[in-house]
Amino acid sequence: MRILIVDDHPMVLAGCQQIFSAQNGFQEVVGAEDLEAGLSTYLAMQPDVAILDISLPGGSGIELTKRILRHDPEARVVIFSMNDDSFSISRAIAAGARSFVSKCDAPQNLVDAVLGVIRGDTDTQANLSSN
Repeated sequence: MRILIVDDHPMVLAGCQQIFSAQNGFQEVVGAEDLEAGLSTYLAMQPDVAILDISLPGGSGIELTKRILRHDPEARVVIFSMNDDSFSISRAIAAGARSFVSKCDAPQNLVDAVLGVIRGDTDTQANLSSN
């Protein structure tokens, strides 16, 4: 499985890359730090799942989700953010994200969300963190 993580905080990127690299089945885990780099990396890499922060230099993860889906309507996007209020979650899902995980959640919740999206879980609410 190939994962793209787009987050502007190097510590978050490194931590997420380490979490997924330690899991069986994740062959490639790539990071990008802003909207434009995230989009170009997505298009070049065609990952199985993209994990996007909401707040990014150059735009938002919501906008990046929409742009990715214009290029790849089957894209699997997980929003991973500190902005875990119901408005942010609703915006993410309306933009086409298949799951939302709060950065306050346990690391395993992010892994579980990604695995759920890979399995094709269609009930987005089931993939949401406990908000």
